[in-house]
Amino acid sequence: MPSDARLKDVLGMEEERTVLSVIQWGAAQLSTRGFEDARLNVELLLSHSLGTRAAGLHGILDRRVTSEEFDRFLQLLQRRLRHEPLQYITGEAEFMGITLSVNKQVLIPRPETELLVERALSIIKTIRKETIQVLDIGTGSGNIPIAIASFAPAVSVTSIDVSQGALETAARNAARHSISSVMFRHADVFAEFPPGQQFDVIVSNPPYISRDDFALLEPEVREFEPAIATTGGEDGLRFLRRISELSAGKLYAGGWLLMELSYDQSVEAVEILRNKGLSNVELFDDYQGIPRIIQAQVPISAGTMV
Repeated sequence: MPSDARLKDVLGMEEERTVLSVIQWGAAQLSTRGFEDARLNVELLLSHSLGTRAAGLHGILDRRVTSEEFDRFLQLLQRRLRHEPLQYITGEAEFMGITLSVNKQVLIPRPETELLVERALSIIKTIRKETIQVLDIGTGSGNIPIAIASFAPAVSVTSIDVSQGALETAARNAARHSISSVMFRHADVFAEFPPGQQFDVIVSNPPYISRDDFALLEPEVREFEPAIATTGGEDGLRFLRRISELSAGKLYAGGWLLMELSYDQSVEAVEILRNKGLSNVELFDDYQGIPRIIQAQVPISAGTMV
């Protein structure tokens, strides 16, 4: 980035530095380094620095940006230039219209996972029970259980994660939105899973990136997001196999399993779920037409306690 002296040359004296000139300059810094959506990134960073909403910047383009405000913006811009995700910089992410706090302990919620929640909600609507028991595996920021609880008041959600930091973040997000129907629990699906409880629906966005694909990820993911939440072993299917194995014992007869997949896992995933005795296996595409969500059902004759 240019030196402080060069910044004054580019943007003029403080009295002449406006919201518009800062946006234009900041967007140029990002775009020349290959960042997509450069202007949107800068508007979000600047609005965060000014303590306002990004949409409100367009009504104050002539407003002067003080040196203190500009210094705050520069610090954020420098973090973005190092490829730190925008959501970690601002500390917030949107998921299904819900604002969530995020940090480097949790995966940043993706639009594809909204499709997973939508499918889960569709299944939940078909279940005729006073209280529907849902298990979410891999709490993260709490985006999945909080969204399900927000849109399906009749559910009781148990949400588990091996990361204590993720559980604490998720609990804060649930409190932020006054969600009391989600219970967060520390658990490892590869260890002794808590016995005794069964569920109507299991939903999970598990780590599913293969070891080879992880090395090819953009730096925003590879260098900043928690690897424990992204990598799924050598072929990316380690968690899918384990969760599928658990489902026959953790789901009531007729219960449903829904999981998010990587772009190239659909064929293997269908075979794994069928080999575990699940039926009615179905795939759903994401916005790019890639099979992204898999759902399956425990046969009515199955569903024993473990």
